[in-house]
Amino acid sequence: MLQISPVRRKLIGNMFWLYTLQGLNYMIPLAVLPYLVRVLGVERYGLVAFAQSLAQGFIFLTDYGFNLSATKQISRVRDDQAEISRIFWTVMTVKGAFLLLGMVILTAMLATVPRFHADILTYAVAYVAVLGSVLFPLWLFQGAEQMRYISVISGGAKLLAAVVLFFVVRRPSNYQLAIAAQSGGLLLAGVAGFWVALARFKISFHCPSRKDLQQMLREGWHLFISNAAGMLYASNNVFLVGLIAGNTEAGYFSAAEKTVRGVLGLLTPMTQAIYPHVSILAAESRQRAARFVRKTLMWMGLASLAPSALLLAFAGPVALILFGAAAQGSIAPLRWIALLPFVLTICSVLAIQTMIPFGLERQLSRIYVTTGLASILPLLASIHYFGATGAAAVVLIIETSVLAAIWTTLKRHGVDLLRGTAAESISQIGSPARLAHEYMGTVTQRASLSDPKSSARESALQCE
Repeated sequence: MLQISPVRRKLIGNMFWLYTLQGLNYMIPLAVLPYLVRVLGVERYGLVAFAQSLAQGFIFLTDYGFNLSATKQISRVRDDQAEISRIFWTVMTVKGAFLLLGMVILTAMLATVPRFHADILTYAVAYVAVLGSVLFPLWLFQGAEQMRYISVISGGAKLLAAVVLFFVVRRPSNYQLAIAAQSGGLLLAGVAGFWVALARFKISFHCPSRKDLQQMLREGWHLFISNAAGMLYASNNVFLVGLIAGNTEAGYFSAAEKTVRGVLGLLTPMTQAIYPHVSILAAESRQRAARFVRKTLMWMGLASLAPSALLLAFAGPVALILFGAAAQGSIAPLRWIALLPFVLTICSVLAIQTMIPFGLERQLSRIYVTTGLASILPLLASIHYFGATGAAAVVLIIETSVLAAIWTTLKRHGVDLLRGTAAESISQIGSPARLAHEYMGTVTQRASLSDPKSSARESALQCE
């Protein structure tokens, strides 16, 4: 009979629940997307996508770097209820402050930018999703390796929102109801997740000190900078296309992008589940971690290349089947970004599974910041002259450049993933690998009684 080690059993279990969540996260929007494009029309759908993209920018602000930094902290103190409560309320306080800051920024934009005057209610309803994101303590569940709560709560709320959307959105004038249904689903998940977290982890109120808040901000800073830089060229493109080229082009780009993200989402849970395992391996031996990442790189590369190639070859039929003849403008952007699942999957393995556990998060942050700043003018120019197609072309070029920069940086620091080797002299100061090493003593002491536990989440740091 095949024996599965406790560590591998935990890894497989986490991957199962993450796949359940990710499947719902991507399959539900892919089911809703063709319906919205056909019912609302490309222009109205573009406005919906534009408003949601704006809200997504504020979600990035409120997430800060907590989806990795706070997850890591929880994983180290999961048996200490007092520490969990302290971390919980510190993170929620910072996120709440960012939520209020976002409301001030949005209000100023709605009041001063003519582009937003005609649809103030639309953007306000879209911002409800930010509140839902702030309330849902994803980092807490991941740090405690309670993935099933994430899947059941988040997936169930999104499924309910999709059902409501199909019932209430029947004509182009219902575009605000489409946004309300989706934002409402996220708010429902946030409220439910917040309540379950308080009850499941017996969290008591803790008033965070200034020192707690400052430390939390410092630990997430580099991840926040990386996320912010990535938004310049990847995560906020629908917003930029809509702002410069109009709602129709935003609709074309959003339809193409969400199709690609649906394919990419099938691969994301593997990298999410593997990250804590690689962090512990890197703390013990970089050579072992490099060999493990090399194997991961090979099979994930193959797993992502096939759907990318198929999407590239059949972009036309896929777009017409999903969105209808009215969305022919999405075919060219889809062809340009069809290879992104392969590029981003490799990039994720190199960045999340390698650079962070190996103590190179500062170098990774510099890559994102440099690339993000360098991409602004080409991206704006391409959108101005070529609309959605121009944006898609630049995104592919930029993501490929990021991949090349990360690979070169790893080589320069003695990490050769083609051979599965790594220099043992890479500094661990301030790195997640070093943090993992700090609690390895606790893990190894109870290894004979239970499995090592560690968890973290890949977010906005993903190469996008």
